[in-house]
Amino acid sequence: MQRIVDVIFRRERNDPAIPVCPSHRVEMRLRGKQGQPTRFQDQTEEQYTLIYFCPVDKCDQSAERKQVRTQIPVPGEPPERPLFARPNDRT
Repeated sequence: MQRIVDVIFRRERNDPAIPVCPSHRVEMRLRGKQGQPTRFQDQTEEQYTLIYFCPVDKCDQSAERKQVRTQIPVPGEPPERPLFARPNDRT
């Protein structure tokens, strides 16, 4: 929602795509992400949490970034469900 408000008011965010460690001033590395992709017809947007860590030894700084992935549904054609979710279609 915040992204839509920023587009409407023509705001530009200056946040770096990859966070920087406040102690060492180096780019952090991606540790992992939390969230799942949208799979079903009524879901069109899903939010992920990206978790970053500082690569310097004995530094315990970490950062989180929220990222939204949007799936544009095609009218009349729902996205294909994964095989494990379709027990009747297994061969």
